[in-house]
Amino acid sequence: MISDDLAPALDIPDRVPCATCKVPVDPLRAPQVAVIHERYRYYCSRECRERGRPAPTRPRHHIRSARPAKPTVAETMSMLGIALASLPAGVLDGTLRPRAGLDDDDPRRGRSADELVDPMPPAVAASAAVFALLFGAATAIPLGARVALLAVSSLAALATAGREALRALRQPGFLAHVAAVVGAMLPFVDALRSSGERVPSSLREASVLAAVGPVVAWASRARRGASNARVEVLRNALALTARVSRKEPPPEGSSDDGTEAVDASRLRAGAEVIVGAGAVVPVDGVVREGEATVRLWPGAAELRRRVVGDAVLAGATVLDGQLRVLATRAGEEVAWARLTRLMSDAPTAPRIVKLARTVGQRAPFGAAAVAIAAAVAHALWTGGDGLLAAACVLALAPCALLAPVVEVPFLEALVAAAYRGIVFRDAASVESAARVGTVALCLRGTVTRGRLELTEVVSLGRRTENELVATAAAVEEAAATDPIARALTEAVGRRGLRMENIRRPAVVPGQGITAVSAAGDPVLVGNRRLLLAEGVSVATAEDIAAAIEGAGRTAVFVAIDGAVEAVLGFEDAVRSEVRSAVQAMIDAGYDVALVGGASRMTVEAIGAMLDVANLRPEVLPEERSAVVRALSEVGHGVAVVGRPARDGAALAAADVAISIDAAGGAGTETAMALASDDLRDAAAALRMARRSRDRAVAALAVGGGVSGVGALAAVVAPAWGVALVALTVVASLASEALVLRDAEQERA
Repeated sequence: MISDDLAPALDIPDRVPCATCKVPVDPLRAPQVAVIHERYRYYCSRECRERGRPAPTRPRHHIRSARPAKPTVAETMSMLGIALASLPAGVLDGTLRPRAGLDDDDPRRGRSADELVDPMPPAVAASAAVFALLFGAATAIPLGARVALLAVSSLAALATAGREALRALRQPGFLAHVAAVVGAMLPFVDALRSSGERVPSSLREASVLAAVGPVVAWASRARRGASNARVEVLRNALALTARVSRKEPPPEGSSDDGTEAVDASRLRAGAEVIVGAGAVVPVDGVVREGEATVRLWPGAAELRRRVVGDAVLAGATVLDGQLRVLATRAGEEVAWARLTRLMSDAPTAPRIVKLARTVGQRAPFGAAAVAIAAAVAHALWTGGDGLLAAACVLALAPCALLAPVVEVPFLEALVAAAYRGIVFRDAASVESAARVGTVALCLRGTVTRGRLELTEVVSLGRRTENELVATAAAVEEAAATDPIARALTEAVGRRGLRMENIRRPAVVPGQGITAVSAAGDPVLVGNRRLLLAEGVSVATAEDIAAAIEGAGRTAVFVAIDGAVEAVLGFEDAVRSEVRSAVQAMIDAGYDVALVGGASRMTVEAIGAMLDVANLRPEVLPEERSAVVRALSEVGHGVAVVGRPARDGAALAAADVAISIDAAGGAGTETAMALASDDLRDAAAALRMARRSRDRAVAALAVGGGVSGVGALAAVVAPAWGVALVALTVVASLASEALVLRDAEQERA
């Protein structure tokens, strides 16, 4: 339920027009619903749906940004190809538009492509630089005309550089842009106090140096453009409204369903929302009531059934049925809305990003010190143009703003993961995942399906198989949530058996159950450890159990009155995708381990099937945290993949915890949470994290190295200073573009 102070923020009718004949239709009870171009259409009948069906198009399994339009010749010439080398695909997506009907300051409005990247300021500055280079050395033009033209050009470039500095006001890069403006002003001031051919030369230098700041800043924003655009696509898929129950019940006999539409941004954690067929889930939460087929995230290719207790993400679409969802996060706190803030959150930023930010903050002071030292050295000893050397060093200060460059790989990883239904807790979790060397897979419910089936009943005494199954099922009924209990209950139902009365059942965690039969005989149903602890020999059944476990199944002993009466075989099938997921982890260099409570022979059989040699069998739930810590001490960090409800201790002890089938649920603030139970997504997330860290390190090293070498070269050879600055900018942006290649090919 929502709080008392929550009132509808939008006056939205309970009915919508049929997409074909415009007859009013209740969206919660529409006879026909269709998804067309990622939007839902409601129809009053099957005939209307058939008439309104669009022409067949190529199927789209994932939301993707359109390719960017090719730049015009004028744009290419004006930008000199500098920043375009680092422009990722999709940045100028013409289909990206803000949400209609929302105010400009509404955080849910989204942004258009023009708002994401504005090419005008760098185009003006670069055009001025090109103009200055072309006409500055044209001696056929009278000196006065050249000076006038170059003065206009340099003033335009300086004004654009000043605008960029003001735009960076209250941002970490403000001082670097101020230093660049000062550097470009030095040749301009020199032109004012010079005469002859020195005037156009100084104006040309001022124009070129002034273009550095705007071009570098625009390239930095352009690198983030594609990822930002894809984030906006996810945000635009979120629901604007939600349906909640009214506090007052509807009058008897009325057609009112007792719900009302409210603004989704005003919901808070703990609210309950009702999501019907064709509607989008407005909150991250857990299903409280109902059952439905759900598209788990925007653009997901697979559909899953969601029942009570399952987690769902905001943006998921209910295709049939109805769900009542308890919100764990709402409004701007849902997973896809938080994506826009993860990289800007300083406390949870990756360490390498913090290092790049520190470098950027100190770069202006370092550039000023080097510029002063260069000017003094040339004036006192070398006789070179110290003023130009100082100007070149200051103009290169924006190239030291490496934080935006280093952030891009992490942002790409976060967004690419989101398009696979993978939610990182924060950006620092991406860096933590990149340091993982061992991946521990919890066995039951993660590697296997978690649903056992009784496959064998081997009787060792005078009792029949049906009697033994009925007795074991009656004992296991004391642990109705246990997979073995469910399997035995289903077997009893299939065989049409009747369970006898059992007294004093006692569950021994990780081992089995003890009880007393109606005849007063002690009954044990469990593994070897339980029987041996109760003083019951398993020697007569060891060969049978070994054969069952050697086939990868689970052997359960049934002992009555101190003797083993039967061995039950249960099969928990290995998921079909696990083999490829484990192979991807092994190929990537990870040491894969299997951790579970099954017997050694069962785990060894599954390990042989998956080519995994690092096995941790017969581990009780309370012992798994110690096993994970031991794995961490042997090598690098350990990532544990499991289910929070079943493998909570192992996940809590992991360096990186990966929760499957849990994204959006309560208490799942692990490093990673998957909306699906596909282990291939976990393997992909680890690969994305490692690649993002490697690219960030390379970007920091290459960007810092090229900028430092360029500044040093300009100091040593000031006569070639402007050319060296232009070469440094081109080399820096081109090398960063190679390092920060678009990650589209990495998305599976």
